[in-house]
Amino acid sequence: MNGPVLFVSILVVGLLLMVLLRRDSVDQLSRLAKHSRRMAEKLNDRADPESIFVTQRQDYLSRLLALAGKEAEYDKMKTYWICTAIGTGVLFAIGFVVGGMAELSPVGFFVGLPVGAAGFVYYLGEAAKKRQARMTEQLPQILETMVSALRAGSPVMEVFKVISDTGADPIRSEFKRGLISLQLGKPFRDVMLEMSFRIKAPDFKLLTQAIFISQDVGGNLADVVATIADAIRERFKLRDFLNALTSQGKATATFIGCLPYLITVGTYFLTPAYMTPFLNHPVARLVMVALVCWELFGFWILQKMVTFEV
Repeated sequence: MNGPVLFVSILVVGLLLMVLLRRDSVDQLSRLAKHSRRMAEKLNDRADPESIFVTQRQDYLSRLLALAGKEAEYDKMKTYWICTAIGTGVLFAIGFVVGGMAELSPVGFFVGLPVGAAGFVYYLGEAAKKRQARMTEQLPQILETMVSALRAGSPVMEVFKVISDTGADPIRSEFKRGLISLQLGKPFRDVMLEMSFRIKAPDFKLLTQAIFISQDVGGNLADVVATIADAIRERFKLRDFLNALTSQGKATATFIGCLPYLITVGTYFLTPAYMTPFLNHPVARLVMVALVCWELFGFWILQKMVTFEV
């Protein structure tokens, strides 16, 4: 009988020891979990407060308006966009009615909607392209002003103030906007990233990266900016040289693109009886519209063939 009693006693003692050891492990794990929760609460308490600045819109119309310098008129431009699309659709429908094809007026309306919307977007794109081109032309002078201010020992905010006071529009307005953001307490990196979002010149992005690298690892920022300014000026010289070489090709492309229209208009005025039956036929009118679209597409291809981006 002593053997079974001893075995049961050892088994009970072992189970008790296992329970006690497990209880200690559970207590330690619970203490670690509580400590982790307290540390997480402290980190959350120390987290940065919510930003008071307006978040940059990222939709297509907002990006286009930002490039065109009309970002503050977002609601008004959106309304103009919708009204232009609807108005173009109505004009197309009226054109079909006046042309004697009233049954095609709904088709004209629905065709005119995307045409009007695309036309408004094209207008904004051209305005943005012209503004970006002006800022690119002004960038070397701005960089030279920045170099002078940096070599004089001025801080970045003072450099922005000098450019916003002495620069020319439209790039002056961008630096003035950046200066106001810095004065309100916005981080410098965020300000530069927003400016590179509104100034799409590759050289300005290069300047932004140079400033960030200089902040991280140090270095003479004035010399880097001066090198970028020299590179921009050399690129402008190369661009003007290529424009001079391709000017004849551009003139030829323009003449070839306009030649079919000139021949059609001249034939109509010289022999109206020859063109009138063709223009009065409804199918011929649709063919004429298709030919005009196809000719415009060919003219666009010719222009692209003689245009070089530098």
